[in-house]
Amino acid sequence: MKKKTRGTKKNSENSGIKEEFARHTNVLMEKMDSTVKTVAEQFGGVIKKIDKLTDNVVGLKNDMTIIKPAVEQHSRDLKEIKSELFSTKSEVSSIKMAVVDNSHRLDKIEKKLGSNLDNHEKRIEKIEEKVHT
Repeated sequence: MKKKTRGTKKNSENSGIKEEFARHTNVLMEKMDSTVKTVAEQFGGVIKKIDKLTDNVVGLKNDMTIIKPAVEQHSRDLKEIKSELFSTKSEVSSIKMAVVDNSHRLDKIEKKLGSNLDNHEKRIEKIEEKVHT
């Protein structure tokens, strides 16, 4: 009978180990379940953020479809304005040279007119003197 006692004792030890293992497994499963729930909640938040970012990217793409052609048109306009400005600068430079040249001519004409006027005044004075005498 001693054998039966040993067998019963082994069975009860095995049963205790099994119960301890089951308890330990349950504790681990509860921790794992809690961790999985936490990860799932965080994942849901991440998905919401990604959705918002996706909406923002779509909005930016739509904005870019409007902005890009406008920028390209402005670039073409600026090139044209730059070309016209260069042409205008050249024309202004030519006009400036003509104004300087005309200014010199006018100075010469004024000097001639001044000296001619002086000569005419002297002649008129002489004629008036002759007439009065």
